[in-house]
Amino acid sequence: MTLVSIVAPVYNEAVTLREFAARLAQAASRLADRYQFEFIFVDDGSTDGTLEVAKALITTEPRLRVIELRRNFGQTAALQAGLTAAQGDLVVSMDSDLQHFPEDLPLFLNRIEEGFDLVCGWRHERREGILRRWPSQAANLLIRLISGLQIHDVGTTYRAYRNDLVQELQLVGEQHRFVPVLAALVGARVTEVKIQNIERPSGASNYGLWRTVNVFLDIMYLYFVRFYFARPLKAFGKVALLLVGAGVAIAGSLVVYSWMTGTATMRERSGWFLLASLLMISGVQTLFTGILAEILVRTYYQAGHTQQAYVRREWNKDMQLGASS
Repeated sequence: MTLVSIVAPVYNEAVTLREFAARLAQAASRLADRYQFEFIFVDDGSTDGTLEVAKALITTEPRLRVIELRRNFGQTAALQAGLTAAQGDLVVSMDSDLQHFPEDLPLFLNRIEEGFDLVCGWRHERREGILRRWPSQAANLLIRLISGLQIHDVGTTYRAYRNDLVQELQLVGEQHRFVPVLAALVGARVTEVKIQNIERPSGASNYGLWRTVNVFLDIMYLYFVRFYFARPLKAFGKVALLLVGAGVAIAGSLVVYSWMTGTATMRERSGWFLLASLLMISGVQTLFTGILAEILVRTYYQAGHTQQAYVRREWNKDMQLGASS
């Protein structure tokens, strides 16, 4: 029987975690004739007693594994820790704040059984306020235009994966938002299903308007990944060429002007010469600094020399200590 790993990062969810676990178990029981389940809660440095609640749930839910991180590393790192720990042939990631409905699990599993590698949730009727909906819609539109992937809701973490795809993903920074695009880049077959969505029933959202700025910065990286990751010289070379070209054009114009008029332009137009010099120097710095920074950083992470999150221990039904880092 196929094993399905449910991965849920949790951060200050003590109020909702018991209900989430109960609904998750109930949804799993309806699929018991087709699948076996394990539940993995990744505590991302909670400060409200979430870890204690999660550990207490193990006594009544032996399928539950609780991964305790050493501190708060962020949602991407917590999700990656959960995906790494997952043992199932199929993996489902979701939030634990009850905005994602465990009852929608069959929708994902049915679609992935059709042969897809990744099934994404689509919050087609979002209930959050305008400050959450509109920036998200704009970001999703930009991502579709840049990536060419026709997925309506790239940002939701409610997704189902085949385990072989999970092994291909190495999420860093805040890349949990772009998993469908990253999956498509490695050749995965991606689709989506409509899911239910409500406002957060309790507690405060961990998202703010500043996150929108971060998303648009990440979209710039996404553009680079799709078009230039394997050939970074093309990207930074274009910018460098533009800067150096502008500098040369300004300097050349001043030299020609000085020759034709006999004016000492270096003395009388020193500001323009300074601008030309700065543009040319900036172009060279953009070329070399950009290439070195992007290539070295991405190689550093993807080569496995570092981790995004450090696990303190794992709690499970046997209360055995997991590996510590």
